[in-house]
Amino acid sequence: MAIKKKKGGAVAGSDNEKLSVALDIGSSTLRIIAGHVTEDLQIKVKGYLEYPSSGVSKGSISDINKLASSIAYLIQEFQTKFGITVNHVITGVPGVYICAENQTGTATVQNGTVSIADRNRAIKNALAGITKINTSEYSIIHSTPQSYMTELSRNISNPVGQYARRIEVITHIIGCKNFYKLNIEHAINKTSTDISASAMIYDGNAAASSVLTEAEKEIGVITVDIGSGTTSATVFEGKKQLVSFGVDDGGDYITVQIAKAYSISMSDAELLKVRCGYASRYLMSEEDATFNTTMRVDAGSDKEFELEINYGELADVINRALNSIFDYLIVKIYSEVSQITEHISIGGGFVLTGGGSKLYGIDKVLQNALSKYRDNPSYSMVSINDKVRLGHPKGISLSEDCGISNQKIYDSDKAVVTGLLRSARFEDRKQYTIDDSENEAPKGRFGSIMKGVKNWFKNEF
Repeated sequence: MAIKKKKGGAVAGSDNEKLSVALDIGSSTLRIIAGHVTEDLQIKVKGYLEYPSSGVSKGSISDINKLASSIAYLIQEFQTKFGITVNHVITGVPGVYICAENQTGTATVQNGTVSIADRNRAIKNALAGITKINTSEYSIIHSTPQSYMTELSRNISNPVGQYARRIEVITHIIGCKNFYKLNIEHAINKTSTDISASAMIYDGNAAASSVLTEAEKEIGVITVDIGSGTTSATVFEGKKQLVSFGVDDGGDYITVQIAKAYSISMSDAELLKVRCGYASRYLMSEEDATFNTTMRVDAGSDKEFELEINYGELADVINRALNSIFDYLIVKIYSEVSQITEHISIGGGFVLTGGGSKLYGIDKVLQNALSKYRDNPSYSMVSINDKVRLGHPKGISLSEDCGISNQKIYDSDKAVVTGLLRSARFEDRKQYTIDDSENEAPKGRFGSIMKGVKNWFKNEF
């Protein structure tokens, strides 16, 4: 299905210039949102819509034509419903398709005080030192300075204007697999030649931007976005992004285990999980744990049969699957952190987002999983508070005429799509920009003054 170009219907005038559109391409659901992101990080939502995903499995494109058709239908419906013309979309990248590393870059300060050009040179030198990210396989989508150092100071957030001879920067760099990037761009372009992907953002960055507070990032926090096909994890401490990665399991892994346990189809197993699932039988009342229900399931050859399900036994199946996912994630987090620091304290615990986070009692199961590692000397390099909360998008308001319910947009499964809007505008504010004019010598005293004023505005605003 190709999208017909709308005539008119766009948000008019200056509003249209600031309106951003994000498209979250999940294995089970496609989500599109349009909104204005204000200078104080607030998002004014003008429209939101979702549609079942097709042609995607475990975050990977399995049928590009089916995906393009699903995207085209969603965008067409979105344009018709909200009167917004879509030309560019911001999209996310699941953690399973990224590679991340931290690199240090240095630069000699040219004129006694750190300039934008000096700062940029240090960051470019950090990028030149990447070892894990193979640039023939990955495209750099994020290069986020974490802190700067000079001879006199450490943990500098903005070095420009400081007296120094040498500047050093620690940068968190994330690369996206080239073929994934190209396939997503191609799928979007197949919907219409008038629509393109304007930016690609790691899902973990988007989720964190949507749900975390600066206080949580400072004391240490781990975000885990559990989609249906993939899970993305991101570790922060001291307001620094230290670790980013993903795994190719998510809520569908639980569905698979239910399907196998009861010899039923994936669609029946998903229905059972959503309607009757608990993360643990210990979170249920005795009455609920012993309750039996029946459901009609597909027996093949157009036949159905009545299957009796005990809620407690179903919860046991779900609990085993969840613990398998969490054990892998926790061990992976310890492994990644141990490669970059001797010890880290995560005072903010875990924040869960994504469709998988909506499973009743999932936070309690993660808390119990963490207890197995707390007193194990093999994992002493990471101290994690057992606090676990669900992450709901913050700083969101709804346009009066958008017709969206508050509950719908504030659910934890909307963290990535809302975060894509905020990340696209604000994540790179403190990153370097390539501008040759910044490297030119100022012409005369007036030029020097004007360049200083320009640089001050750039770094403060």
